[in-house]
Amino acid sequence: MKSSMQGGYMPAGLPQAEHVADVRQLSDMQFRSLGLSKVAYTRPATLEDGEEGCAIYAADGSLLAVVDDMETAWGAIVQNDMVPASLQ
Repeated sequence: MKSSMQGGYMPAGLPQAEHVADVRQLSDMQFRSLGLSKVAYTRPATLEDGEEGCAIYAADGSLLAVVDDMETAWGAIVQNDMVPASLQ
């Protein structure tokens, strides 16, 4: 069984979006907010005591937390139902 979708077919059982947005038409702010509550990334940081640590940022670049190490950062991201992103 197939359900039709504009311009083609979509397999039955997949959720259909109420409003489909063309990502090419999004403003910079709208684009940066995609995944804001679901994606986080890490970067090296210096802790208050001068030691090296790890900073956790939201998808838009907002600082969420600074922790002691990468393992703790990734654990905190996953524990908060977010997806850790690896930046290249």
